[in-house]
Amino acid sequence: MIHVLDTRHLDRPGIIAVTALETDDGIALFDTGAAATFENISGAMRAAGFAPNDVRHVFLSHIHLDHAGAAWQFAELGAIVHVHPRGAPHLIDPTRLMESATRIFGDEMQRLWGEMRRIPEEQVQVTDDNIAIRAGQYEVRSVATPGHASHHNVYHWDDHLFGGDVAGVRLDGGPPVPPFVPPELQVESWLESIERMRALGATRLYLPHFGLVEGDLGGHFDALSERVQRWAAWFRDELRKGRSESELIPDFAQCEAQDILESGAAVERVADYERADPSFMAVTASIRYWQKYHPEAIGIGQD
Repeated sequence: MIHVLDTRHLDRPGIIAVTALETDDGIALFDTGAAATFENISGAMRAAGFAPNDVRHVFLSHIHLDHAGAAWQFAELGAIVHVHPRGAPHLIDPTRLMESATRIFGDEMQRLWGEMRRIPEEQVQVTDDNIAIRAGQYEVRSVATPGHASHHNVYHWDDHLFGGDVAGVRLDGGPPVPPFVPPELQVESWLESIERMRALGATRLYLPHFGLVEGDLGGHFDALSERVQRWAAWFRDELRKGRSESELIPDFAQCEAQDILESGAAVERVADYERADPSFMAVTASIRYWQKYHPEAIGIGQD
Protein backbone atom coordinates (compact mmCIF):
# COMPACT_ATOMS: atom_id res chain seq x y z
CA MET A 1 0.00 0.00 0.00
CA ILE A 2 1.11 3.55 -0.77
CA HIS A 3 0.22 6.50 1.45
CA VAL A 4 0.44 10.21 0.64
CA LEU A 5 1.09 11.89 3.98
CA ASP A 6 0.48 15.61 4.45
CA THR A 7 3.17 17.46 6.40
CA ARG A 8 0.72 20.32 7.04
CA HIS A 9 3.53 22.79 6.62
CA LEU A 10 2.74 25.98 8.57
CA ASP A 11 -0.56 24.26 9.45
CA ARG A 12 -1.71 24.50 5.85
CA PRO A 13 -2.89 21.24 4.23
CA GLY A 14 -2.07 20.23 0.69
CA ILE A 15 1.27 22.02 0.23
CA ILE A 16 4.05 19.51 1.04
CA ALA A 17 3.63 15.72 1.03
CA VAL A 18 5.77 12.70 1.63
CA THR A 19 5.02 9.32 0.09
CA ALA A 20 5.20 6.13 2.16
CA LEU A 21 5.43 2.67 0.61
CA GLU A 22 4.60 -0.30 2.81
CA THR A 23 6.96 -3.20 2.20
CA ASP A 24 7.51 -6.57 3.88
CA ASP A 25 10.61 -5.02 5.46
CA GLY A 26 9.15 -1.84 6.91
CA ILE A 27 8.38 1.52 5.32
CA ALA A 28 10.15 3.14 2.37
CA LEU A 29 9.68 6.90 2.59
CA PHE A 30 10.05 9.18 -0.41
CA ASP A 31 11.16 12.62 0.83
CA THR A 32 10.62 13.59 4.45
CA GLY A 33 9.33 17.13 4.58
CA ALA A 34 11.00 19.70 6.80
CA ALA A 35 12.39 19.05 10.27
CA ALA A 36 9.82 21.57 11.53
CA THR A 37 7.00 19.22 10.45
CA PHE A 38 8.44 15.95 11.79
CA GLU A 39 5.77 15.70 14.50
CA ASN A 40 3.03 16.24 11.92
CA ILE A 41 4.39 13.44 9.75
CA SER A 42 4.81 11.20 12.78
CA GLY A 43 1.15 11.73 13.60
CA ALA A 44 0.08 11.02 10.02
CA MET A 45 2.09 7.79 10.07
CA ARG A 46 0.46 6.61 13.27
CA ALA A 47 -2.96 7.39 11.84
CA ALA A 48 -2.06 5.21 8.84
CA GLY A 49 -1.07 2.32 11.10
CA PHE A 50 2.70 2.57 11.35
CA ALA A 51 5.29 4.69 13.12
CA PRO A 52 8.44 6.70 12.32
CA ASN A 53 10.71 3.93 13.61
CA ASP A 54 9.18 1.58 11.01
CA VAL A 55 10.94 3.56 8.26
CA ARG A 56 13.83 1.49 6.88
CA HIS A 57 14.63 3.51 3.76
CA VAL A 58 14.40 7.21 2.97
CA PHE A 59 14.64 8.03 -0.74
CA LEU A 60 15.39 11.73 -1.24
CA SER A 61 14.61 13.44 -4.51
CA HIS A 62 17.04 16.22 -3.54
CA ILE A 63 18.30 17.99 -0.44
CA HIS A 64 16.24 21.20 -0.36
CA LEU A 65 14.85 21.62 3.14
CA ASP A 66 11.18 21.11 2.26
CA HIS A 67 12.14 17.68 0.91
CA ALA A 68 15.04 16.49 3.06
CA GLY A 69 15.02 18.56 6.23
CA ALA A 70 13.69 15.73 8.44
CA ALA A 71 15.96 13.04 6.96
CA TRP A 72 18.28 13.19 9.98
CA GLN A 73 15.36 12.48 12.32
CA PHE A 74 14.50 9.28 10.46
CA ALA A 75 18.19 8.36 10.34
CA GLU A 76 18.33 8.70 14.13
CA LEU A 77 15.58 6.07 14.23
CA GLY A 78 17.65 3.72 12.07
CA ALA A 79 16.72 4.50 8.46
CA ILE A 80 19.17 4.39 5.56
CA VAL A 81 19.01 7.59 3.50
CA HIS A 82 19.40 7.31 -0.28
CA VAL A 83 20.46 10.41 -2.19
CA HIS A 84 22.14 11.61 -5.38
CA PRO A 85 25.98 11.63 -5.15
CA ARG A 86 26.10 15.44 -5.17
CA GLY A 87 23.65 15.64 -2.29
CA ALA A 88 25.36 13.14 0.00
CA PRO A 89 28.13 15.44 1.35
CA HIS A 90 25.51 17.98 2.45
CA LEU A 91 23.66 15.37 4.50
CA ILE A 92 26.86 14.26 6.19
CA ASP A 93 27.76 17.90 6.92
CA PRO A 94 24.79 20.26 6.36
CA THR A 95 26.66 23.41 7.42
CA ARG A 96 26.84 24.99 3.96
CA LEU A 97 23.28 23.97 3.14
CA MET A 98 21.96 25.64 6.29
CA GLU A 99 24.05 28.76 5.70
CA SER A 100 22.72 29.05 2.16
CA ALA A 101 19.12 28.61 3.28
CA THR A 102 19.59 31.14 6.08
CA ARG A 103 20.76 33.74 3.55
CA ILE A 104 17.45 33.30 1.73
CA PHE A 105 15.04 32.93 4.66
CA GLY A 106 16.83 34.82 7.45
CA ASP A 107 14.96 34.97 10.74
CA GLU A 108 12.19 32.78 9.31
CA MET A 109 14.43 29.70 9.07
CA GLN A 110 13.34 27.99 12.27
CA ARG A 111 9.66 28.66 11.77
CA LEU A 112 9.70 27.52 8.17
CA TRP A 113 12.11 24.61 8.17
CA GLY A 114 13.67 23.89 11.55
CA GLU A 115 17.18 22.57 12.02
CA MET A 116 18.96 20.11 9.74
CA ARG A 117 21.55 17.99 11.55
CA ARG A 118 24.26 15.71 10.21
CA ILE A 119 23.59 12.11 9.26
CA PRO A 120 26.30 9.53 9.97
CA GLU A 121 28.15 8.68 6.78
CA GLU A 122 27.40 4.97 7.16
CA GLN A 123 23.67 5.74 6.94
CA VAL A 124 23.94 7.77 3.72
CA GLN A 125 23.69 5.60 0.61
CA VAL A 126 24.71 7.22 -2.67
CA THR A 127 22.28 6.38 -5.47
CA ASP A 128 23.85 6.80 -8.87
CA ASP A 129 21.80 6.95 -12.05
CA ASN A 130 19.89 3.76 -12.87
CA ILE A 131 20.78 2.01 -9.61
CA ALA A 132 18.28 -0.50 -8.22
CA ILE A 133 17.75 -0.59 -4.45
CA ARG A 134 15.94 -3.44 -2.76
CA ALA A 135 13.22 -2.25 -0.37
CA GLY A 136 11.43 -5.33 0.90
CA GLN A 137 9.75 -7.02 -2.07
CA TYR A 138 10.23 -3.96 -4.30
CA GLU A 139 13.09 -2.94 -6.56
CA VAL A 140 13.29 0.85 -6.51
CA ARG A 141 15.32 2.36 -9.32
CA SER A 142 16.90 5.79 -9.10
CA VAL A 143 16.93 8.00 -12.18
CA ALA A 144 19.12 11.10 -12.32
CA THR A 145 16.92 14.03 -13.38
CA PRO A 146 18.68 17.41 -13.17
CA GLY A 147 17.07 20.71 -14.08
CA HIS A 148 15.44 21.85 -10.86
CA ALA A 149 18.65 20.88 -9.07
CA SER A 150 21.79 19.18 -10.33
CA HIS A 151 21.51 16.61 -7.50
CA HIS A 152 17.94 15.51 -8.27
CA ASN A 153 16.73 11.90 -8.54
CA VAL A 154 13.32 10.44 -9.23
CA TYR A 155 12.45 6.89 -8.16
CA HIS A 156 10.60 4.26 -10.17
CA TRP A 157 9.09 0.94 -9.08
CA ASP A 158 6.51 -1.17 -10.90
CA ASP A 159 4.21 1.41 -12.55
CA HIS A 160 4.83 4.05 -9.88
CA LEU A 161 7.05 7.13 -10.14
CA PHE A 162 8.06 9.47 -7.34
CA GLY A 163 8.79 12.65 -9.26
CA GLY A 164 10.31 15.10 -6.78
CA ASP A 165 10.25 18.72 -7.95
CA VAL A 166 11.43 18.11 -11.49
CA ALA A 167 8.00 16.54 -12.17
CA GLY A 168 6.31 19.80 -11.19
CA VAL A 169 4.01 21.33 -8.61
CA ARG A 170 0.36 20.41 -9.13
CA LEU A 171 -2.37 21.15 -6.59
CA ASP A 172 -5.92 19.79 -6.69
CA GLY A 173 -5.95 19.01 -10.38
CA GLY A 174 -4.60 22.42 -11.35
CA PRO A 175 -1.82 22.80 -13.92
CA PRO A 176 1.69 21.41 -13.40
CA VAL A 177 4.16 24.24 -12.88
CA PRO A 178 7.97 24.02 -12.79
CA PRO A 179 9.53 25.31 -9.57
CA PHE A 180 12.41 27.46 -10.83
CA VAL A 181 14.73 27.97 -7.86
CA PRO A 182 18.35 29.11 -7.46
CA PRO A 183 21.11 28.27 -7.80
CA GLU A 184 20.92 25.27 -10.16
CA LEU A 185 18.11 25.92 -12.64
CA GLN A 186 19.11 24.42 -16.01
CA VAL A 187 16.36 24.52 -18.62
CA GLU A 188 17.84 22.12 -21.17
CA SER A 189 18.52 19.52 -18.48
CA TRP A 190 14.99 19.91 -17.15
CA LEU A 191 13.49 19.20 -20.56
CA GLU A 192 15.68 16.12 -20.93
CA SER A 193 14.63 14.94 -17.46
CA ILE A 194 10.96 15.24 -18.41
CA GLU A 195 11.58 12.97 -21.37
CA ARG A 196 13.43 10.48 -19.14
CA MET A 197 10.44 10.36 -16.81
CA ARG A 198 8.02 10.00 -19.69
CA ALA A 199 10.00 7.07 -21.08
CA LEU A 200 9.60 5.09 -17.84
CA GLY A 201 5.97 4.44 -18.73
CA ALA A 202 4.63 4.90 -15.20
CA THR A 203 0.88 5.30 -14.73
CA ARG A 204 0.96 6.78 -11.22
CA LEU A 205 3.03 9.83 -10.36
CA TYR A 206 3.61 11.01 -6.79
CA LEU A 207 4.48 14.66 -6.26
CA PRO A 208 5.84 16.29 -3.11
CA HIS A 209 3.64 19.27 -4.09
CA PHE A 210 1.09 17.58 -3.95
CA GLY A 211 0.20 13.91 -4.05
CA LEU A 212 -0.97 11.42 -6.65
CA VAL A 213 -1.44 12.16 -10.34
CA GLU A 214 -2.78 9.31 -12.43
CA GLY A 215 -4.34 8.87 -15.79
CA ASP A 216 -2.91 11.05 -18.54
CA LEU A 217 0.70 11.40 -17.43
CA GLY A 218 1.63 12.22 -21.01
CA GLY A 219 -0.57 15.29 -20.79
CA HIS A 220 1.01 16.21 -17.46
CA PHE A 221 4.51 16.02 -18.93
CA ASP A 222 3.46 17.89 -22.09
CA ALA A 223 2.06 20.77 -20.05
CA LEU A 224 5.09 20.85 -17.76
CA SER A 225 7.54 20.90 -20.67
CA GLU A 226 5.62 23.67 -22.41
CA ARG A 227 5.60 25.78 -19.25
CA VAL A 228 9.34 25.29 -18.62
CA GLN A 229 10.04 26.63 -22.10
CA ARG A 230 7.49 29.44 -21.97
CA TRP A 231 8.56 30.74 -18.57
CA ALA A 232 12.23 30.61 -19.53
CA ALA A 233 11.45 32.57 -22.71
CA TRP A 234 9.45 35.15 -20.71
CA PHE A 235 12.49 35.84 -18.54
CA ARG A 236 14.79 35.97 -21.57
CA ASP A 237 12.61 38.56 -23.26
CA GLU A 238 12.27 40.68 -20.12
CA LEU A 239 15.99 40.58 -19.43
CA ARG A 240 16.71 41.67 -22.99
CA LYS A 241 14.75 44.82 -22.17
CA GLY A 242 17.23 45.52 -19.37
CA ARG A 243 14.73 44.98 -16.58
CA SER A 244 16.03 44.51 -13.04
CA GLU A 245 15.37 41.77 -10.50
CA SER A 246 13.29 44.12 -8.34
CA GLU A 247 11.11 44.99 -11.33
CA LEU A 248 10.66 41.37 -12.39
CA ILE A 249 9.61 39.98 -8.99
CA PRO A 250 6.09 41.52 -8.89
CA ASP A 251 5.56 41.14 -12.63
CA PHE A 252 6.41 37.45 -12.67
CA ALA A 253 4.27 36.83 -9.58
CA GLN A 254 1.33 38.32 -11.46
CA CYS A 255 2.19 36.45 -14.65
CA GLU A 256 2.43 33.10 -12.85
CA ALA A 257 -0.78 33.61 -10.89
CA GLN A 258 -2.68 34.48 -14.07
CA ASP A 259 -1.22 31.46 -15.87
CA ILE A 260 -2.27 29.14 -13.05
CA LEU A 261 -5.80 30.56 -12.93
CA GLU A 262 -6.28 30.45 -16.68
CA SER A 263 -5.07 26.84 -16.71
CA GLY A 264 -7.83 25.60 -14.44
CA ALA A 265 -6.76 26.07 -10.83
CA ALA A 266 -9.36 27.13 -8.27
CA VAL A 267 -9.01 30.74 -7.17
CA GLU A 268 -8.41 29.73 -3.55
CA ARG A 269 -5.49 27.49 -4.58
CA VAL A 270 -3.46 30.18 -6.36
CA ALA A 271 -2.05 31.37 -3.02
CA ASP A 272 -1.14 27.76 -2.19
CA TYR A 273 0.80 27.44 -5.44
CA GLU A 274 2.73 30.48 -4.26
CA ARG A 275 3.35 28.83 -0.88
CA ALA A 276 4.57 25.63 -2.54
CA ASP A 277 6.64 27.45 -5.17
CA PRO A 278 7.51 31.05 -4.20
CA SER A 279 7.58 33.04 -7.42
CA PHE A 280 10.38 35.39 -6.31
CA MET A 281 12.80 32.45 -6.41
CA ALA A 282 12.12 31.97 -10.13
CA VAL A 283 13.39 35.47 -10.80
CA THR A 284 16.75 34.94 -9.12
CA ALA A 285 17.08 31.49 -10.67
CA SER A 286 16.24 32.64 -14.19
CA ILE A 287 18.55 35.63 -14.13
CA ARG A 288 21.40 33.34 -13.11
CA TYR A 289 20.47 30.75 -15.75
CA TRP A 290 20.44 33.21 -18.65
CA GLN A 291 23.58 35.02 -17.49
CA LYS A 292 25.51 31.78 -17.00
CA TYR A 293 24.38 29.63 -19.94
CA HIS A 294 23.14 32.03 -22.63
CA PRO A 295 24.46 35.54 -21.95
CA GLU A 296 24.28 36.43 -25.65
CA ALA A 297 20.51 35.75 -25.64
CA ILE A 298 19.95 38.60 -23.18
CA GLY A 299 22.41 41.01 -24.79
CA ILE A 300 25.42 40.45 -22.53
CA GLY A 301 28.70 40.81 -24.37
CA GLN A 302 27.11 42.37 -27.46
CA ASP A 303 28.06 45.75 -28.80
